[in-house]
Amino acid sequence: MRADPEMVLVPAGPATLGYVYYTGLLGPMPYQVDAFRIDRFEVTNAKYADFVAATGHAPPAFHDDEDFNKDTQPVTGVLHSDAIAYCAWAGKRLPTEVEWEKAARGTDGRIYPWGDENDLGLAYISGKTPTEVEKYPEDTSPYGVRGMAGNVSEWVSDTRVARAGVCRDNTQIDKEATPEMRVLFAELAAANGGILPELCKTPAMTDESIPGEPCAFIKGNSWNGLPHMTVSSNRMWDYTNTYAEFVGFRCAADS
Repeated sequence: MRADPEMVLVPAGPATLGYVYYTGLLGPMPYQVDAFRIDRFEVTNAKYADFVAATGHAPPAFHDDEDFNKDTQPVTGVLHSDAIAYCAWAGKRLPTEVEWEKAARGTDGRIYPWGDENDLGLAYISGKTPTEVEKYPEDTSPYGVRGMAGNVSEWVSDTRVARAGVCRDNTQIDKEATPEMRVLFAELAAANGGILPELCKTPAMTDESIPGEPCAFIKGNSWNGLPHMTVSSNRMWDYTNTYAEFVGFRCAADS
């Protein structure tokens, strides 16, 4: 595709992604990721308004709320399908979880976009409304992508079927696959009185006879999040037919 100055290139190659908690990708371990481009900033209300004007698509849920509809704020109040539609109109697509996490963490397994330093003041994770997308310049990834730790959380393309309040693959995963994982298991158990935290243990299989609803993954913390959600490996989710005042998106494209 033609170079887009508002996107950054993430080169092809391996990246250490994931964590031992069952709230994200299996890891930490290397993932081979093809080259792609991703928006430097979250999609703003102004850009989404251009899409609405050009296509007649429904406006975002908070388009008439002055706390959430400023041009330079990230758009929120959008369904997963709305994000897909916008990206398609722009000649792009939603990033996958793997792509989003590599864009946020780089290749070296860092915890936050800025590195391993637990300085959560570098990201906008405490407020009453979203802020301008170009604020918090310290919340910048190794590739120059902004706002991946805070401001709004972001839809990614990965979808599943949620059953019994669980949105994930219904599989049993061996999380002792790498030496890095085993080290983390030992450290977490030692810090937890010798007992492995529940989030590290294999969850029970979900009964697939339970009716399911489509769900999609969400990455990144927001102005309304909890501190532990700031790590780039963290995964959240919601039903695809819902929206929130703290969830937006950015687009990606094949390189």
